[in-house]
Amino acid sequence: MSDEPIEVTIVRGPNVHPAPRVSVVIPAYQSKWLDEALESVRAQTLVEREIIVVDDGSPGPIAPARSDDVVLVRHPNAGPGGARNRGFEVARAELIALLDSDDRWRPEKLERQAALHARRPDLVMSCTDCCIMGAAAKPGDRISERSANDGEVIRLAALFYENPLCCSSVMMQRHALERTPGMAPNRRMGEDYGLWLRMGLLGPIGYLPEVLIERRVHSDGLMFQTLRDMSWLDEERRVYEEVLADHPELRARPYVRAALARVAFQGGYIHLTRGEWALARRALVRSLLDEPRRPKTWIDLGRALLHVRPRERVGYAASP
Repeated sequence: MSDEPIEVTIVRGPNVHPAPRVSVVIPAYQSKWLDEALESVRAQTLVEREIIVVDDGSPGPIAPARSDDVVLVRHPNAGPGGARNRGFEVARAELIALLDSDDRWRPEKLERQAALHARRPDLVMSCTDCCIMGAAAKPGDRISERSANDGEVIRLAALFYENPLCCSSVMMQRHALERTPGMAPNRRMGEDYGLWLRMGLLGPIGYLPEVLIERRVHSDGLMFQTLRDMSWLDEERRVYEEVLADHPELRARPYVRAALARVAFQGGYIHLTRGEWALARRALVRSLLDEPRRPKTWIDLGRALLHVRPRERVGYAASP
């Protein structure tokens, strides 16, 4: 591996679409599933699209099996958010779709979503339902956002409570994206959620209930790593703090207080399971300051005072 600094390079394949309706941005770092992701884009029924692969400073330059229809960008490592931001700069279409290099799209994904935006030009972005694939998945597993919707729009309160969007399902309007700072660079988790919140404050977010994404869950992914060390809670908290620093008027909104209470509650529960009583008490009191009427929080605070570990709850980190 060379220690030479990586310079930004952009190589446009000869068969990249000259007038795309949709720009597809794929960040990649030594991804062994990249070619599979690319083939799922090539199989799309909407053909007026360009594919932008951003090599996020991989030790050896990424070389897809086929690159004639790809805009291949290489730049110094900046994390998935920084890589996507670079892709946004290169993209030429008004609609920008995101795909992680280890996920796949079903053939009608782009066509169905572009049609939604044509029918609803007020939407700043949209997403779809997706299913889970990989060794850690169960047959039929889905990430369904149906309960978070009013018709075909994600409710802002649901968006703030926790991240309900699969990144590989997102399609954005360029004119709205340009009114935001983009994604947080060099962040391992939550870089996308901060952008979703800022986009949601600009206008409605559309939702298609069809499963159009196949999301790969594997032990090497960032999600698994942050679940193991529980750093995802700190990242969520930072996302909220950054958005609220720019929009302090939101802090008193009930849905924002509920979100802050949730993060503190989940942190308190994790500390309880580890027997970290003082840290658990501190987090649970913080949660009660935002939502004082949640019985589970009072029950867990009692456990923290009495040094009683809770029974394991169903779901990640005991969502309240």
